[in-house]
Amino acid sequence: MAFDLTSANTAVYPLPPAAPARRAAPFPRLLTVDDDRGSSRGNWLGTLGNSLLETPWLAWSAFDAAIMSAGVAVAYRNLVWTPEGAWIVVPLWQTCLVQCLTLVLSGLVFGLYEQQTLLRRSRILARSVLSTAVCITLSYVVISLFLYSVQSRQVLFLAAAFYLLIAPACRLAVCRCISGYSRKFIIVGTDRKSRLSVMTEGDGLSRRYQLVGYVTLEPIEVGHHLGGHPVLGTIDDIEQLCIDHEVNEVVVGPGPAKNPRVLDRVLGCLRLGCRVTNLSTFYEQVLSEIPVDHLEPHWFLFADLKHYRESQLIMKRAVDIVGATLGLLLTLPFWPLIALAIKLNSPGPVFYSQQRVGLNGRPFWLHKFRTMNVGAERNGHQWAAADDPRVTTVGWYLRRSRLDELPQLWNILRGQMSIVGPRPERPEFVVELAPKIRFYNERHLVKPGLTGWAQINYRYGASVEDAKRKLQLDLWYIKHMSIELDFTICLRTLGTVFLGSR
Repeated sequence: MAFDLTSANTAVYPLPPAAPARRAAPFPRLLTVDDDRGSSRGNWLGTLGNSLLETPWLAWSAFDAAIMSAGVAVAYRNLVWTPEGAWIVVPLWQTCLVQCLTLVLSGLVFGLYEQQTLLRRSRILARSVLSTAVCITLSYVVISLFLYSVQSRQVLFLAAAFYLLIAPACRLAVCRCISGYSRKFIIVGTDRKSRLSVMTEGDGLSRRYQLVGYVTLEPIEVGHHLGGHPVLGTIDDIEQLCIDHEVNEVVVGPGPAKNPRVLDRVLGCLRLGCRVTNLSTFYEQVLSEIPVDHLEPHWFLFADLKHYRESQLIMKRAVDIVGATLGLLLTLPFWPLIALAIKLNSPGPVFYSQQRVGLNGRPFWLHKFRTMNVGAERNGHQWAAADDPRVTTVGWYLRRSRLDELPQLWNILRGQMSIVGPRPERPEFVVELAPKIRFYNERHLVKPGLTGWAQINYRYGASVEDAKRKLQLDLWYIKHMSIELDFTICLRTLGTVFLGSR
């Protein structure tokens, strides 16, 4: 009788079931996620928080308008009545419209709708209170002057209190979600240019992202630490590293990005659901600035800069002419008072002219109200500081309120400056900074501005490091410049002036 050896072995000596292999395709993350860990409540809330963080400001403004409208309706329901049972002169819809518009405008001025606001509880509370206080004041003024009526202050305050009870609480909940869950990322590359920069220590990175470690091209580096972060493995192991450490994002350093072998391995991470980007783009999207230390010349070739688009330039010039003309008409009555205050405070001329570097490196004469004592730079050019001893008493107030820069409206009308752009620098400092800071002269690709992205996001510059940080913000503006962004910067400038920030 024939005997089936295979069947006998299978029947008498059954083989143990093989352990399930961790496959790398097509979507290994879906196969290896631990249900108790991957679908946890913390991850779900974190994903929700980060999604709300990326929500456009228009959506947040609509949310605020809805809460404020509900507050006005509650106030009318409980406080507004007459013996005849009729509404007062100002209808409900008019009060809602005025109070919602002033709230959104105040929120734009004080940065309530910026992403950075949602990352700190103190900013949420401070900017919500400031915006609401200005909203109440503006609403009362608008109703009195333009609607020819008097609104009950109790209605305004009750609506504002209703808003402050709900809207900041929702934002604080989003902040809590974001803080409880960070997106994990790894950096491919261990060279100096690929390492995490010290400039990422702010809110933008620390509260949203967690660096798991580095991936190297050299096996000998595995196990070492760079700045407190481990070198996890080699580029050949990157897909498995993404699975093991639940990585959300893979960031490729500038050096490894030129290596075809690295790019081939990194592309496999896309199948895992990971976002893959280079280091400069990662910093640009997270911090809203361009890191010059990680840039290569080809960045300017592929960044699609907006400075050459004729439609953009024509619109920007039209806005500059209209804005500068209105600014001069509104402020000219105050110029004699400013001039008198300068004359009474210190001897010397009222105006101060200084050569600055403009578009494409061309010099021009910038005009300001004098804020320093005559002969303040007899020993040569110096960095301007926040508490500069050369500044006069009246000059300190003019600088704090930015009234000293009103004569630059004439520079804008002449086409030497724009309302928004990088601040114009003195030729002496340009000569000094250009050899020390890479791509410093590229800030002259656009006209300098009366205000700018760097002015509302960074303190007074008084060192080479400050100039470098401002350049990174200026490059971000040059890449993303638009009329909408200029409008936002102008509103935020009002907020920095109100808060006494330069």
